[in-house]
Amino acid sequence: MRTGVGEGTAQVSSGTRRPPAAASHPQRVCPLCGGALSLSHREYVGGRRSVRVLRCAACGSEVRGEPQADDERPRPAPAARRRPLPDGGHPENFVIDTATAERLRQMLEREAAGPET
Repeated sequence: MRTGVGEGTAQVSSGTRRPPAAASHPQRVCPLCGGALSLSHREYVGGRRSVRVLRCAACGSEVRGEPQADDERPRPAPAARRRPLPDGGHPENFVIDTATAERLRQMLEREAAGPET
């Protein structure tokens, strides 16, 4: 038996896909073909100002935004350092054993001294 609107709980079949999440900003569309625009790069226009350049995914045309002062535009925060450097300098090379490292050092010293005659 079917229930009316607002009665009971709605059932979703396993084949139904969830709608995409709403974007925080409206989707920009190409003025020429209606395709989706995405940020390509920023272009310097002089006077410490730059513009956003958007490229259409469908036709490849470029759309330039309004000039924006470089000091005023938002910039992403720098990435946090994932792990600190080790104390006491660089770690030893664990790939080359001590004997191989010594032979390599001697070969490099001979090359730096010049050709043998």
